[in-house]
This record gives sequence, C-alpha cells and structure tokens, in this order.
Amino acid sequence: MQKSKLEKYRRIVEESLKSGNFNYCIHSSPRKLPSASNTRNELEKAFNICSNRDFRLIVVEDFRDYIVLIQIPDGKSECDFYVWYAKFVGKDIECKIPTHDDLAKWYSKLKELSEEVDEHLIKAVVRLIRDKMSVEEIIEKYFAKLDVNIRLEISKFLSTLKWVSLQEDTNYPPPKYLGSKYTLAVYALLESGFNLKEIRRVIKF
Repeated sequence: MQKSKLEKYRRIVEESLKSGNFNYCIHSSPRKLPSASNTRNELEKAFNICSNRDFRLIVVEDFRDYIVLIQIPDGKSECDFYVWYAKFVGKDIECKIPTHDDLAKWYSKLKELSEEVDEHLIKAVVRLIRDKMSVEEIIEKYFAKLDVNIRLEISKFLSTLKWVSLQEDTNYPPPKYLGSKYTLAVYALLESGFNLKEIRRVIKF
C-alpha cells in the first residue's frame, strides 16, 4: 500500500475504533488456517469478503490491549483485504499494518525471551501455517509451562501471523501464486541464518 494511502487509512481505522464503527466478529473467525485453496471460500462464509466490497473494519482477534482486525477495501481486487493490529495504551491507539519485516523482528525478539521459546518458536510457526494447528493448540503443545505474560506475547504474535497468512492465501491464491508458503519461507530462512536483507534477495516482500 502506498504511504499516503496508508496514512489515510490509518486515520480512518483509528477514528473508527474510537467511535465503535467496526464489526466485532471474534466468534466467526477461523481458529485454524483452512487449506490455501479454500481460504477465500471460508472467509466469504464468515465475512462476505468477496460479495460485500464496501469499506469495513472487522475485529478478528482480541487480547484487550491488542487486537487484530481486517479491512475490506472498497474497489481493489475481488476478495482482497488488509490486516491491521491496534495497541491500546490508556486512551491512545497505535494502528499499523504489520509487514513481514515487523513480524520477523518480533519473532527474533521473542526467541530471546527464553531457551524454550528459542527452541520451539519455529516449530510453532510451521504448525500454524503448514499443519493448520490453532494458536491455542500450539501454546498448549510447546509453551504451556512458560510465564503467562510470555505465553500471551507468543499468542499475539501467532494470531497476527495467522491473519497475514490468511491474507496471503486470499490475495495471492495458489496455484498461480504461493500464498502463505511465502510467509513460512521467511521463518525457514531466518532459522537458517539469513538476515532480513538477504531474505529479500530470495523472496520479494
């Protein structure tokens, strides 16, 4: 998204959140990623992303001080959407479209929290994107013994990554495109010792 357009939408998103002008659809949100080929169908059933192209904001994940929401554009391609997160600090709201750079940096910071996170976070990402496990199942499988605040941060990261993966499968669906496989490749390369600058030479994002 162009910077000027991003700033325009950020103001709209912030104002909409402050005024309550959004749809709260946590219970309609898929807990697991559907197959890449079925993502558009599943999100159409849940949110009418293809049949209703009016501008809308839909909250899909809620951690009280941190939410993930999707923005249905009015007039782009037939089913695409943008992913946003919003952080709440007192009366202030910070809204941003998370980039692959943002998520990769977040991933690296999480791995510094403990040896257990460092060991298992790549497994969590693979389980989420490739194996279609829910965030709740992943937390229970790999991080159940960790401090509650660490588990919460991992949950926020994985839930955000989940929606970026859904966005990739919707906006760039297979077989013509690779969809969320691009997303997964970023973390495979990070674990192989590539830095972000090097990864951009392999994957365009």
